[in-house]
Amino acid sequence: MRPSPAPSVPGRPPAWRRRLHRHRGPVLALLVGLLVWSLTSILRPAPPEVVPVLVAARDLPPGTTLRADDLATVALPVAARPDDAPSDPSSLLGGQVVVPLLAGDPVLARHLLTAGLLAGYGPDVVATPLRLADSAALAVLRPGDVVDVIAAVSGSTASGTAGQASVVAARVRVLLTSATGAGESDGGFLAMPASIDGSSVVLATTSSQSLAIARAAVGSRLSVVLRAG
Repeated sequence: MRPSPAPSVPGRPPAWRRRLHRHRGPVLALLVGLLVWSLTSILRPAPPEVVPVLVAARDLPPGTTLRADDLATVALPVAARPDDAPSDPSSLLGGQVVVPLLAGDPVLARHLLTAGLLAGYGPDVVATPLRLADSAALAVLRPGDVVDVIAAVSGSTASGTAGQASVVAARVRVLLTSATGAGESDGGFLAMPASIDGSSVVLATTSSQSLAIARAAVGSRLSVVLRAG
């Protein structure tokens, strides 16, 4: 036979309550921990949605012809994905890099010179030929460089304007030069048109910048200064 439970003493708390009282510290800590964990789980934001984006697998200097091993795919949050980021690597292969790209930078159509000279530049960008007053400047210019176009007024000093210079188009990108072209003509890239002489560049400008360059060319000597990209 089982022994009969000890009779309870009047006014004395039950045994389970006495045990709970003795261990109230650890029990309270456990309850607080569970509460904090529950609140953290509820309030923790959901992880952001990610999408695959093509990026440079290594540093790519201007002039690089893009190959498959130059590209890598990384997962980026949707908000960080450029609107014009391509999803198909084959659409980029064979293009010539015209801006410096660091490893991990997204590779976009506008960073490459392909059969479409202005691909990726937007609807208001035009290709503007520019004949330089000093053809020696071509030695340091490459497709992808960013330049300012300077107009220096020529003519008689009697007018009081000779020698004055101003920027007529700021931060425009070089598309082609008569010294470098844009790549091998048999590889599908664009070369400088034969009608443009050996001291010329083609720039990606807005329509208003192209008009300003055309006006300045009437009575000024045009030159470019190289800027950081």
